[in-house]
Parts: sequence; structure tokens; C-alpha cells
Amino acid sequence: MHPTAPNKTTRQRRFGLVLFAVFALAMVMGPGPGLRLINPEPTAARESLLILGVPVVYAWGLFWYGVQAAVVVSACLTIWKPSED
Repeated sequence: MHPTAPNKTTRQRRFGLVLFAVFALAMVMGPGPGLRLINPEPTAARESLLILGVPVVYAWGLFWYGVQAAVVVSACLTIWKPSED
């Protein structure tokens, strides 16, 4: 191993911080101010209110829920493993 290469613990800590930041972003964007970005006008055409037959507001929330689930699964498979000690 190269002396300047980060060890496994440092990489896990950095990856954990990235996962934390993504999860926090998903928590804010899903139910919070992110809704203001996609909330359609009530007078908009019906087609602009749906994505694949699902109301756009619900699709937005489901997308961010999927991001949160992906973060938890990633952490479970990479960071939250039992230690070998």
C-alpha cells in the first residue's frame, strides 16, 4: 500500500459523510422546499400534473424516498458491517 493512500477506515468515514449529506439532502428536498420546485399550478393541463400516471407531487416524494432507501442499503452493505476485532 502506498504511504499516502487513505486506509480503509478513512475511506469508510468519507463515504459515510457523503451518504449522510445525500440523506440529509433527500430529507430536505422530499417534503420540504423541494416541493416548491415541482408543485404544478392548479390550472395546468392534466398531462402536466402526472408522471407515468402518478401525480407529480407523489412522484417527487417517491423519488426522494428511493434515494433515502439507496443510502441505507449502501451503508448497510459497506459501512455497517460487524468489525473483525
